Amino acid sequence: MSQTAGSGTGYEPDAEAVAKGTAIYTPRTLRLYDFVVHGLSNRFAWGCPTNALIGQYRDHISDNHLEAGVGTGFFLDRLGERSFRRLTLLDINPSCLALSAERLRRYSPELVEASLFAPLPSDTPYDSIGLTYVLHCLPGAMPEKLQVIDNLRPVMHAGTVLFGATILGSGIAPNPAAKALMGAYNRRGVFDNLQDDMAALAEGLRARFGQVSVSRRGCVALFQASGPVSPDAA
Repeated sequence: MSQTAGSGTGYEPDAEAVAKGTAIYTPRTLRLYDFVVHGLSNRFAWGCPTNALIGQYRDHISDNHLEAGVGTGFFLDRLGERSFRRLTLLDINPSCLALSAERLRRYSPELVEASLFAPLPSDTPYDSIGLTYVLHCLPGAMPEKLQVIDNLRPVMHAGTVLFGATILGSGIAPNPAAKALMGAYNRRGVFDNLQDDMAALAEGLRARFGQVSVSRRGCVALFQASGPVSPDAA
């Protein structure tokens, strides 16, 4: 299913930057993605064990789940045998959707080919939304990137849990491998995260949710957010 047209948030990312960030994910490169990212980079560069990311899913996923930016479907596949009342996979890249759909076919997922910077074609709410390893790939500063959450609002209710992780480019102490990868990915337009820090992430989430948790493992910020902002919040 393709996304319907809409106005979306006020931020309009550069179309060339968006295309550059997604072009690397081809059927050929996606076959290597899990080994390179989850097998090597998480451990040796980003300093965040892949099991910590899988743990986020085990702790927060529901049987009515939206995966926003599906990648290869790795995290959902690693949950073992479970049931979903409703599982939706959303990605702007058709290659990511095709691979993930095949990998997760036992769950009969709904597929949505759409940009997070535009309104979703549905307003039926989910109980959980995964946003893992997406934000560091989006063009713009952190306040602009977090506007994608505003486009997810129509499919969230008061109890929906949004969770995920993003690789930070500022306020961290990267090792040589992380520095090399970060520099290369940003030069190629795969990442746009050199100014992304945990404070801006936490501030943006707290402006949108009442309950927010943000922690860091190496270069990676892990977050969970839910509930409305209190009217008494400053």
